[in-house]
Amino acid sequence: MTNTITLLASGATPQNIQIAVGTRVLFVNSDSRAHNMSSDPHPEHTDCPELNLIGLLAPGQSRETGNLNTPRTCRFHDHDLPNDTRLQGRIVIQ
Repeated sequence: MTNTITLLASGATPQNIQIAVGTRVLFVNSDSRAHNMSSDPHPEHTDCPELNLIGLLAPGQSRETGNLNTPRTCRFHDHDLPNDTRLQGRIVIQ
């Protein structure tokens, strides 16, 4: 299992991960532009508030989510590009 999602010009990789309950996920921006990562749905960002701790990542920055303590599926997207499916994904907490 991985707990890192890398943001590239081609999109988020991997787009789907599985993690253990209580784990944090690290988002790393390896793209040349900023990304504003948030929980679904857009624009409320209410499904998984722990993901909203990522927020705006400048190129080269990284940040962890809060502890994901509830078994569920958390979907994410780039708030500034909400319809770009390359920057959407899901974190399955088991």
